[in-house]
Parts: sequence; C-alpha cells; structure tokens
Amino acid sequence: MRRRVARASLALLPALAGCATRADLLQQERQMRGLVQENRRQIEQVQRELERLRADVEEGGGHRHTAASDDRLTALEQRVAALEHGAPAAPEAPAVSPPPTTPPPAVAAKPPPAAPEDDEWRREVAREQSAAGTVNVPERADYLTILDGLARKDCARAIPQLNSFATNHRDSPLADNALYWAARCYAATGKQNEAISKFYDVTLKYPKGDRAAAALWAQGNLFLEMGDTPDARINFSKLIRDYPSSD
Repeated sequence: MRRRVARASLALLPALAGCATRADLLQQERQMRGLVQENRRQIEQVQRELERLRADVEEGGGHRHTAASDDRLTALEQRVAALEHGAPAAPEAPAVSPPPTTPPPAVAAKPPPAAPEDDEWRREVAREQSAAGTVNVPERADYLTILDGLARKDCARAIPQLNSFATNHRDSPLADNALYWAARCYAATGKQNEAISKFYDVTLKYPKGDRAAAALWAQGNLFLEMGDTPDARINFSKLIRDYPSSD
C-alpha cells in the first residue's frame, strides 16, 4: 500500500523535467516526498482509530455501539480506501508552469578582454605589415597574406607558410622576417627548442638583415626561461658586440 502511494507520487517527477529547472525539480521532489510522508502518517493514524473503533464495536462497548459509531466506522474505512488509492490528503504541490511558447531572445555574451600579450602581438604584426607594404617585390602580396593569419595568432597555419616562404624566396628582403616570425610562433606555442633553432637560422643566414639583432635578443631570453644562463649570456654578449647600435 505504502509502496504504491510512493510510486504514484514519484512517477510525476519525470513528467516535470521538460518544463522545470533543476532547482524547480528539487523543490517539487521535496514537496512530493512530503506528501508521501503525510499520506503515510494519516493512513497510520486512521488505521489506529479504525482498529480501536472496531474493537469497541465488537466488544459491545455499551453506548458506543450506536448508529453514530457505525457511521464513523464507515467514514474511516472510506478515508483509508481513498488514501490507499493515492487521493491527496494534503494540499497538492504547485504545478510548475510550462515554458513560454516564444523563448526570450538570447543575450550575446561579451567576448573576454584580450590579454595584454595578444594586444602587443597584434601591434607588432601591424608594424610588420606596414613595413612589408613598402617593400616593392613580387612576393610581397604572398607575405602580406601570411601576415593576415599571423595577426590572428593562427600559428598552426602560419608556421608552415612562413617556413615555405623563406625557402622559396631565400634571396628576398622579406625572407629573414619570415624566419623570425616563424620562430616567434614556435615560442608562442611553447616549442622553445624549435624557436631557438629558427632564431639561429635568422642570425646565421641573414646576419646583416633587419631581424638579426631581434633574433639574438629573443633567443637569449628563451635560454633564460629554460634556465640556461651560460647560453643566454653568450647571446647577449654577441648582441652587444655585433649590434651595438640595436635597440
């Protein structure tokens, strides 16, 4: 009997899941469990009263055995039957209202503010684009296209493009820039050894290029990050010796 009431009450919960939040469902479940407990309490109370009344009637109970006693006995039996069939003995839990037909318009989430290093990266690429735009060579358009992706810090795509550009246009005044930015991308993606190797290519292949001093400086800082102080010192000494007027 009690299990039937519990099952009937708890069976309502899945039906509510489509139109209620989790908080609503939890509240609804607590209310339903409260109803089940109240039902059980009332059934037990009525059964005790019913048994006592039956005992009085069966024993003859003198004045107790009256029409009123019979009526009360019948009323109690009907109440027990109603409770056992799941009729609510306490106020029903409030129904959860269905969702509106037209959902409210979604509020666009504001993009997170750009990190300072990302802002600096874009400024550097913008300066590179401006400088490359003044170089009058046929491959300039290809290089500027690569820089468009680089401005978005799409290093996964930019690295092979920059390396390929440097290989295909090794005599171009933009070749050392391509190698330098490939090294910067390696460093930005945590590939420190690849970055150091690529910076070394810049200084080895284009020692008089615009990016040689910057490559030495970046390489030295990478050595410091890796805890390699001796190599960092060598790089900085070479920078001071070979490029004394560099910024």
